[in-house]
Amino acid sequence: MVNGLAAVVFDIDDTLYLERDYVRSGFGVVSRAIAPDAGAPPLSVFETLWGLFESGARGDHFDSLLREYPEAASRWSVRDLVALYRGHEPDIALLPHMEPLLDELKGRGASLAIVSDGNLASQVAKVTALGLDRWFEEICLTDAWGRDYWKPSTRAFRHVAATLGAEPPNLVYVADNPHKDFLAPLHLGWGVTRLRLPGQLHVEVNCENVPEASSVEQLSDYLLAHSGPGL
Repeated sequence: MVNGLAAVVFDIDDTLYLERDYVRSGFGVVSRAIAPDAGAPPLSVFETLWGLFESGARGDHFDSLLREYPEAASRWSVRDLVALYRGHEPDIALLPHMEPLLDELKGRGASLAIVSDGNLASQVAKVTALGLDRWFEEICLTDAWGRDYWKPSTRAFRHVAATLGAEPPNLVYVADNPHKDFLAPLHLGWGVTRLRLPGQLHVEVNCENVPEASSVEQLSDYLLAHSGPGL
């Protein structure tokens, strides 16, 4: 538990919005782009990609897509499709009830920041699409330093703490992925909270000794109970 909470730091993917919505958005752009060369309607191409995703495939969607539509492979490479996917303007939105929570935290004087991994261009596009500059005074996208500084590196967390001028006992990190998200902040003495929701990519992964919120409303209750006016 965190008492006298002064700053809340959020992940982006599957924390502020559902990552599957970004995937759906990117797959739509790719499908519309290659459909004329694939000789298939965009919806058919999309359904191929989405079926792969829903079946649990990760990282090789576009290889499989070009095998499925060899006519498109003469015009498009996997590298082309990855660039299109990462560079698209995503059609995504904050989770329900997340905007009021951010507004309330800001209204109480809590500092807000982001620590997020992922391809830099993609993460910048998500920040823009979600309008995160409205709430967050520090947005730390770890890929700006290179992949070596993705979580569980402590660099981003140290940077955010120093920038916000907050001490570890008064900082909490809200994220979703037990494999990597909580190791660094716990090591540094931060509080942590896992937001665990249906539809997240890692929702089935269990994690002991990390407090969980099963809804944004529950997360809000926890955070607002430990923050207050004038922080």
